[in-house]
Amino acid sequence: MRKPRSGGADFEPPAAGIACARLIGYFELGKHEQEYQGQKRLRDKVDLIFELSGPNHPPRALADGTKVPQRIAVKETLDLSKDSNFLKLFTMMNYAAKATHMAQLLGDAFLVEIFHRKSRDGKKTFANLKGPNGYNIRNSIYQDLIIGKTITIEIAPPITKLRLFVWTTADVKDWYNLYMPGEYEEVHDSEGNLVTPTRSKNVLQEQIIQAVNWPEHPLASVVTLGEEEKPVAPEMHTKRAPIPDRRRSAPHAAFDASIDARKRTRRQQDIPPTRKQETKGT
Repeated sequence: MRKPRSGGADFEPPAAGIACARLIGYFELGKHEQEYQGQKRLRDKVDLIFELSGPNHPPRALADGTKVPQRIAVKETLDLSKDSNFLKLFTMMNYAAKATHMAQLLGDAFLVEIFHRKSRDGKKTFANLKGPNGYNIRNSIYQDLIIGKTITIEIAPPITKLRLFVWTTADVKDWYNLYMPGEYEEVHDSEGNLVTPTRSKNVLQEQIIQAVNWPEHPLASVVTLGEEEKPVAPEMHTKRAPIPDRRRSAPHAAFDASIDARKRTRRQQDIPPTRKQETKGT
């Protein structure tokens, strides 16, 4: 869900309806405690970030010409059981049946439906990709049954740098790529009362270190919050979390190779893929 960062009148959530989108971020946050039906339990949490585009979701232009795209987040429990929301979401997004892990869809294009709901007091509007009947995410190439032709919706290349943090494959570079400098300013109401205090923008790193299983992660002993300030031993840049189930070592190795290849490609290019490249990869 995308929540308003402030109570100001200048904030507008992404427009409701169909939007062009690309998956620009996939972040496994580790195990966190949550309460369900009065019982506390540990659940693996995951965030997905989509960059929006199209006529109803254009980027905002700053005074210096920098374009700031509209984005929307999905926060889910990382659960692959039969009826889980995450598995339904992955199946929907993996329309080409080319991926075995959500991270392999990073950079891919989709058509998504954005839903709006009001806060309890009716003063704020929240944008979400999950509606009353779940998610509605599909391929940007589809068959129009009325005219009998294949329709291709051109999705703009991403403005935002692609980032990921996969718990079992994350390395030092992945960790420091999560860092976001700065703070969100505090917000006051019309009477001057504090509504929202100052908050760090470095949300992902802070969420991950709060995970119950973070102390067990190999990176926990070699990374810190913020930017990389001190040199790290070369071997630690590829330090990985242990594989919990050795019976899955073969598919895990294949997944490792796939994610490593994607990391290398993105780091070498360090620029968004062109539309031509995307078309070839579709």
